[in-house]
Amino acid sequence: MTENSNATQLDQTSEPLPEATPGIANQVLQDIQAVNEQLLIAGLREQALAEQLSHQLAFTKAITTSVGEGIFVLDAAGQCTFVNPAAEQMLGWTSDELRAQTISCVFPGQAEDSTTSSTLPLSLADVLSTGTIQRDENAQFVQRDGELFPTSYTAAPIIADKQIVGAVVSFHDMTEVRRLQQIREEYLALISHDLRAPLTTILGRAQLLLRGLTQQGLAREADNARIVVESSLRMNAMIEDLLNRNRTDTNTSARQRSAVDLVTVVQRMLDQTIAINDRERVTLDASTPLPVVVDVVDIERVIVNLLTNALKFSPPDVLINVQVYQQANEAIFTVTDQGRGIAAEDLPHLFEKHYRAHTVTQVAGNGLGLYSSRLIVEAHGGRLGAESTLGKGSTFTVALPSSD
Repeated sequence: MTENSNATQLDQTSEPLPEATPGIANQVLQDIQAVNEQLLIAGLREQALAEQLSHQLAFTKAITTSVGEGIFVLDAAGQCTFVNPAAEQMLGWTSDELRAQTISCVFPGQAEDSTTSSTLPLSLADVLSTGTIQRDENAQFVQRDGELFPTSYTAAPIIADKQIVGAVVSFHDMTEVRRLQQIREEYLALISHDLRAPLTTILGRAQLLLRGLTQQGLAREADNARIVVESSLRMNAMIEDLLNRNRTDTNTSARQRSAVDLVTVVQRMLDQTIAINDRERVTLDASTPLPVVVDVVDIERVIVNLLTNALKFSPPDVLINVQVYQQANEAIFTVTDQGRGIAAEDLPHLFEKHYRAHTVTQVAGNGLGLYSSRLIVEAHGGRLGAESTLGKGSTFTVALPSSD
C-alpha cells in the first residue's frame, strides 16, 4: 500500500516536459545551416589558397628548372635546401647529394681543407649575417670530381618577417667566356705587334727629320716634324695601353692616373691634331691652368674625338671654338661648331654604341668615337653631354672633377 501510494503521489506531483515550439526549432535549424555555410566557405577559401600556393610553387619550379643559370638555396645555417638542374649539371652533384651537406663543398678553399669543410665562405657568411648582396665576377667552383671551373656568381639574402632565413646563389659557368677572352688577348697582341713595326719606322724617320730641320734653323718645318714625332709617341702609348688593359682585364677607373693641367693637354692635342690649313679655324679660350687627376692617354682620346668630329661635320670656312674653364668643383671642356647640327630625336641616342645621327649618314664613321668618349668620361666620375640646333651647329661638353 505504501509503494503504490508513493507512486500515485509522484505521478500527481510531476509536470510534463514542455514541447519545443515551431519558432525555436526553426531558429536552431537556421543556426546549424549558418554554421555549415561558414564551414563550407572556409573550406572553399582554404582550397583556393592551397590551389593558388600550388600554382605558385609549380610556376617557381618551372622557372628555376628552365633557366640556364645555376641556382642553389641555403637555409640560415648554410645548409643547401634546393638545387636546380643547371646547377646539378655544372657542378656534377645531384640535388640529393648537395642537400646532404653545406654548400662549402663547391668552394675551392673549403673543398681542399677537410678541417674547414663545414665552414661557409666569408662571402656567403656575410650574406647570412648582414643581409648584404655579394657578387664575384672572377670566382671558381669545384665540381664533384675535384675539377675547378671559372664562375661568376651573386649571393642575395632571403628575408621573411624581417629576419634573414637563408640565401639564394645564382652563378654562370664562365669557361667559354674566359676562352674567348684569351683569344681576344692573343689577337690584340698580334695586331699590336703588326702596328708597331711601321709605327717604329715612322717615329725613327720623323725624329731624324726633326733633328735635321732644327739644325738647319727651319723652325716651321721642324714644328711640323715635331708634331709627327709626338703623334707617333702618342699612338705607341695607346697601343701599349690597349695591351696592358687587355692583359689585366681592368677598366679605366682602376688604371694609373696623374695630376695634369687640362689646358696644357687640350693645347697639345690642338697642336697635334689640327692640320696647318685648319689651325686658323680653331680658337681656344682658356686663361688659367686647370688641374685634374686623369688617365692622360684616355682624356687625350676624348679631346681628339670631339675635335675631329667638329672639323669633320663643319664647313671648311667656319670657326670652331674650344673653351676650358672651371665651374664650381668641375673642370669644363667644350667644343662648339657651326655645322649642320643634330636632330632632337637623335640627341638621346648620340652616345650609344654604333649610333649615328640621321644628319651625318653621308660622312664616313662607325659610331664608336662618342660611345668610347662617354665611357672614358664616366669612368673618371664626369659627364659628357651635347646640345644642338639643326642648321646652326652643336656644342659638346665634358665635365671632369677638378683637383683644386
